[in-house]
Amino acid sequence: MQLTNRQMAYIDAIITHAPDLGIDTNKNDFSRAELRQVSMSMKGKIWIPNWITHDQSRRVGRGMFSIPEVAATMAVAPGQETDGDGLADAAPVVPIEDSPQPAMEELQTA
Repeated sequence: MQLTNRQMAYIDAIITHAPDLGIDTNKNDFSRAELRQVSMSMKGKIWIPNWITHDQSRRVGRGMFSIPEVAATMAVAPGQETDGDGLADAAPVVPIEDSPQPAMEELQTA
């Protein structure tokens, strides 16, 4: 299912705020209490978005909602998409100042 920008913003909020709130993001099902904590951190209100609470296909139990997009989003970090082979197509970028090679000045004085 393709998410709207607003829905993706809530998924990102779960990923961002959950660790500070003690909520495990390596799962698909989230409780109403967990989502209320995220909503409070994100926008200062306890309201969980309707696209989660009113979608019967997301209900997995009383007060439990399936949000597999959280784990899926965390599994593929931005810029690390794969071709299905499980290997990232792009190597991580290492800033020059963090490079293990000595600076030019150090090489000239050696």
